[in-house]
Amino acid sequence: MDVEYLFDRALVTAPRYAVAEWPRQVQQQRTEILVVGGGAAGLAAALQAARHVDVTLLTREELPTSNSAWAQGGIAAALDAEDSPTLHVEDTLVAGAGLSDPAAVALLTRTAPRLMRELAGLGVPFEQEAGAFVLGLEGGHSRRRVLHVRDATGWALTSTLIERARSHPRIRICEGYQAVDLLDDLGCCAGVLARDSRGGRHRFRAQATILATGGAGALYGLTSNQPNALGEGVALAFRAGAEVADMEFVQFHPTVLRTSADQGFLISEAARGEGGRLLTPGGQRFMPAYDPRAELAPRDVVTRGIFAAMQRAGVDHVLLDLTHLPVDYLQRRFPTIYARCRAEGFDLAVEPVPVAPAAHYLMGGIRTDLDGATSLPGLYAAGECACTGVHGANRLASNSLLECLVFGRRAAEAALNAGEPIRGFADARRPDAWYYPVTATPQSRSMPAPEAGHRVLAQIMRRYAGPLRSGAGLEEALRRLAAFPNQATSLDAQALTLTNAALTARLIVTSALLREESRGAHFRTDFPTTQPEWQVHTVLSRGQAPFTVTTVAAMELELALA
Repeated sequence: MDVEYLFDRALVTAPRYAVAEWPRQVQQQRTEILVVGGGAAGLAAALQAARHVDVTLLTREELPTSNSAWAQGGIAAALDAEDSPTLHVEDTLVAGAGLSDPAAVALLTRTAPRLMRELAGLGVPFEQEAGAFVLGLEGGHSRRRVLHVRDATGWALTSTLIERARSHPRIRICEGYQAVDLLDDLGCCAGVLARDSRGGRHRFRAQATILATGGAGALYGLTSNQPNALGEGVALAFRAGAEVADMEFVQFHPTVLRTSADQGFLISEAARGEGGRLLTPGGQRFMPAYDPRAELAPRDVVTRGIFAAMQRAGVDHVLLDLTHLPVDYLQRRFPTIYARCRAEGFDLAVEPVPVAPAAHYLMGGIRTDLDGATSLPGLYAAGECACTGVHGANRLASNSLLECLVFGRRAAEAALNAGEPIRGFADARRPDAWYYPVTATPQSRSMPAPEAGHRVLAQIMRRYAGPLRSGAGLEEALRRLAAFPNQATSLDAQALTLTNAALTARLIVTSALLREESRGAHFRTDFPTTQPEWQVHTVLSRGQAPFTVTTVAAMELELALA
């Protein structure tokens, strides 16, 4: 099924640029490959490209602030004698609910074993016994295949990559730089406009740009993500004309502890892999009655099971019970989780801990081919901001860091082999060709101030675009999102962030409203079943009115991206 039409429901226009006017006085900088984002995908891309050319790496915060660094569970790879990449493919496709691209999944899983051995050789201290990797079991996996560094795998991985990047003579790291807009050059991406932490303005020109800006979980407020994971890279790409896909698929991690500071702290999937049980506040186990895989079902299934249990009991949490495990094992296997729970007043060894689902991962993002190339020449994407086709409607646990590494490297190789520099790259006589100011769109009088905007945005997303959605709720979300700015009227960092975050929120809500079925992480209470005719990818692109929506049949995705 191939359908193309204009989506004309309650949407505000999306101007080409996030800021209405950009000062003429900016610092001009050049690089061959520009990488935006300092998580696993951005670091992998930078290190790969730096084998051949000079690379500039921009990061919003200081390294290692990223979702990658917070990842607890591990990295999936078929290394056990009873496992194989084929089985890993099968598990990934099942979790993806019919929307994973088999070619992308096969590429991911076949690369994984060799890559894990390479990372161990670089110094990532994966747990081993008698010279063999210790492999964990997580939800949705049919075999033990998750390599881990206790419960701090992301930190161990990114720390190793950061050390190598900082010492690399061809990598220049610019920390504290906020990417504001992508540069234009006659239909090609030519770099980014950026703001540094002191308010300085910079134009980074590049032969190729790789976005690795991470996910959007912080749009929901309660999340396992970093506070700045607001999907800004997706908004940048969409404004510039790149296609985005599958934005309706937001994964909610089933077991997140709400901290005393009203933030989310993730209790790893691996805790259930080690026998953790989910109980009602009254102490009754409920997942076996909800799904035969019980606590080891895919994340979307466990999340809905928890929601159903909370609704029946009229509570806002359930309990995760790990008291069957010895205290010394908990302290050794989950030191970070154990210590954080103790700090919050819970002892995992003697009592269950209260948990609830929270926003965790964006399966959709900037649409790419298998080499990270987007629909916009000169622009590549990798990691959580990209939609490579691997995750489909629901990501399999511990495939995210793997995807960052595999496709971050591939994006770098594709950027290196893109051919001749884009038009105007070396032409210093045409500085104004890189940016075309547009008139700011009039704003609603009810527009929230930037300081309150993020809180209001999170309330809208949690209420109307969470794990359980309806057409009426999503339409109400779009009406409320119409009050948010389409463009920032200044170069204030908070205003710029809110502008792009609100656009990404609109993309998620629009895609969720379009998909009139339930599949994977997307559940519509008014369309509660999965429909064969909706085995399609929703692709959004910025058009004339205000964006064009194309649905592409899943089995044709590989050809469409070729």
